Amino acid sequence: MESPFDVKKQVGHCGITCGTCFLGNGSVANSAKQTLDYINMIGIKEWASLVPEGSDLDWNETEKTLNWMTKYAYCEGCEKGGGPPDCSIRICAKEKEYDLCNMCSELGDCTKFDWLGDGAAELKQNLKKNVGKSKKELVEQAQK
Repeated sequence: MESPFDVKKQVGHCGITCGTCFLGNGSVANSAKQTLDYINMIGIKEWASLVPEGSDLDWNETEKTLNWMTKYAYCEGCEKGGGPPDCSIRICAKEKEYDLCNMCSELGDCTKFDWLGDGAAELKQNLKKNVGKSKKELVEQAQK
């Protein structure tokens, strides 16, 4: 299942190429669909109560959640308004009128990436390696 949005040529200000993002490329929605299919195919709901803590599970809520993810766990990409609306990286880049954070002289000490957890350092390092490159060049590089 592919994303219903055309994100393959998008790059966020943070340098994430949207086509490689699990929400952007449909991987999360696809995984939810596969998980739901496996639950039903294997009949887990029917025998779960025989396994420790299995009777504590709410299979109706599980199915509701996975169906929701199958339908809505997509991102249309930052350029089209997707991603967290309060993304500090996007807000800052727009205020400074940067297409990419690789244009910013403060990138090394920037804490706006911190909310991305372990991936923050890698994104910043990648932006530093690609100073001066455009979004188009980053997309082409990611597709190789």
